[in-house]
Amino acid sequence: MKEWFLSGVIGAFLLSTFHFLYGEGPARYLAMTLFGLLITMDWIAGYRASKIDGSYASEYGINGGFRTAFILLMPAIGNLVDNVAGMPGTVFGFLLAAFGLHIWKSMTANVIRAGWDKWVPGWAMNAVSDEVEHKLARAIKRKQEKGKYLGGDQK
Repeated sequence: MKEWFLSGVIGAFLLSTFHFLYGEGPARYLAMTLFGLLITMDWIAGYRASKIDGSYASEYGINGGFRTAFILLMPAIGNLVDNVAGMPGTVFGFLLAAFGLHIWKSMTANVIRAGWDKWVPGWAMNAVSDEVEHKLARAIKRKQEKGKYLGGDQK
């Protein structure tokens, strides 16, 4: 009985927090679920790509955690602005779409870097080619810094 009560309290707190931050209704649940899935897929593909190209660094991953928290809070800010201004989800939708597009580009570029590009349509590869180049350049730089820090390139 005690476990059920605790589960109920935790569930009520999380649902109330979600409603306060992102709003209510099936469209909000689906939109934020999609948003969360994109973030998760971006993390999975980015982790795999960094392991493959040798640029994995825990410090960069920790910074990614803060970046993810920021990205998750932006739609919440949009929802709160909509509530204050009495708008029907305009700012929420705009911020969700803007950050969602950025996450989709990052996730697609990470998928390509991870070597899973055979599942990426050609039009998507073209759409994220700049992001792929940026991520590759950043990975090369991190790998060089990592080698220098670990003593592989002492000058």
